[in-house]
Parts: sequence; C-alpha cells; structure tokens
Amino acid sequence: MFKYSATQWIFGNEPMEVSLQRLKKYGYDGVELAGEPKQIDAESVNRLLEQYELECTSICGIYTPERDLSSSDEAIRQNAVQYVKDCVDLAVKVGAATLIVVPSPVGKSKPDTTIEQEWSNVVQSLREAGAYAQSHHINLAIEALNRFETYLVNKLNDAKKLADQVDLPSVKIMADLFHMNIEERDHSAAIRHIAPYLAHVHIADNTREAAGFGLTDFEKVVRTLIELDYKGPLTMEFLPPVANPYLVARSERSEAGSVYDEYTRQSIEHMKKIVSSI
Repeated sequence: MFKYSATQWIFGNEPMEVSLQRLKKYGYDGVELAGEPKQIDAESVNRLLEQYELECTSICGIYTPERDLSSSDEAIRQNAVQYVKDCVDLAVKVGAATLIVVPSPVGKSKPDTTIEQEWSNVVQSLREAGAYAQSHHINLAIEALNRFETYLVNKLNDAKKLADQVDLPSVKIMADLFHMNIEERDHSAAIRHIAPYLAHVHIADNTREAAGFGLTDFEKVVRTLIELDYKGPLTMEFLPPVANPYLVARSERSEAGSVYDEYTRQSIEHMKKIVSSI
C-alpha cells in the first residue's frame, strides 16, 4: 500500500552504501537523499540504488542561514533559490519526485526585518523555485517546523496559506509527525485540512525516536492517509532523544551503527504492522 523510505541525513557521516545496505536489510523501498548537490555524485548513487534495488523517493533540503528563502538580503535569498534549483536538478538525476523546502532556516527564531516582509520574500522565492521545479516535473513540499527550531511556518495551516499564495501546482506540503506532535492539536484534522496539497510524510514518534517508542497514535494517522488516498512514501526521520541529536547523528562512535539498526528495524516493523492490521 505504501512505500517505505528513510532520510539519509539521520545516519550521519557513514558511507552511502552502508546506509543503503541497512535499508535493504530491513525491507525498505527507498531512501530520501540529503540535499547536498555539490557533495553527491548522482551516477554513483544511481549505481548503488540499482545494486540494492532501492529508489530515491525524495530529496531532503538542508536549509542553513546561507540558504534562507525568507531573507531580505537579496544575495542570500537568491543563493537559497539557486540552491533549491540545484536540488531540483539532483532530484531529476536520481529519479526523485519530491524536494522538501523549509521557508526559514533551522535556528531562525525571529525575522531579520518584519514577519510580513519575510513572508513576502518566501512567496517570491517559492514562485521562482516552484516554476523551475514544475518545468522539471518535480514537486516542492513545504515543511512546517516546530516553534523551537524556526519561526515563520510552524503549523500545517501556515504551510497551506503559503502554498495558496504561491499558487503553483508544483508547490505542495509535507506532514512531519514529530513537528506536528508539538504544533498540532489533532494530527488527522491537520492532515485533512491540507489534503489537496499533501505530497510527503515524515515518520518519527513524539520523542523523535523510531515509531512505536513513544505515544503517537500512528494508527489514526495511517487511517487518515488511507482515507485521503495518499500515494506518497512513509519516510522515517528518527533521531536519538538527546539535547543535540544533530551532533549525535554525526557521531563516529562504534555504537552508532547499532542504534541506527535498532531504529531502522523498529520504525518499519511498527508501521507495517499497523498498515497490515487496517
């Protein structure tokens, strides 16, 4: 019914082939590549995907302060737009259908100018990037991040307002269960509200760990996705429950591999069990 993938960046600095071997071992259908076009050799990736019988389901954009689509600094904003275009080119090369976009970067807790100006900047940025994506048959999926990571688009309704204003068929929305656990009162109602735009789903429990380790009602979410005839992948984006999971994800410690194995197995087994029971 669903395809299952996991986002590459959660496995830190390990070699791509090691990550793909793990996904193949536990029955995944694909991988979501980190959005680093200058660091990824598409030809090598395609060879590995073919070797392990996996597909690239999506590209996870990495939005640093230098890639701020909301910036009122024209040079920064144009750099961000070009970055999205470069990720679209990568998506085409590896066969991905979707690229995740975050309107304001992680760590930006307030506007540099005004909220109204930066909102307008994002609309302008996504119209330009979205037109480019549309010409290459790629969807951009707006991701709402929780209020502790960024400030401009925190709820799925915010993402819908943005997509409505951009008004391009290629600009859609993704639902991230971890962020929704913080921001949304009702997962299913929030997803139904953005149903015409829904293009992608990230799976993590309320603790940000693997599905089934926390309190999230994934059965209710799955039933909603089936009701809406969602055809995209369920993409795992789990992280350890520590103060700075981004540093842990980049750990070179030997025990990291066993944690990755445990979470990768747990996530897909939990989600498949729920899907098979419905």
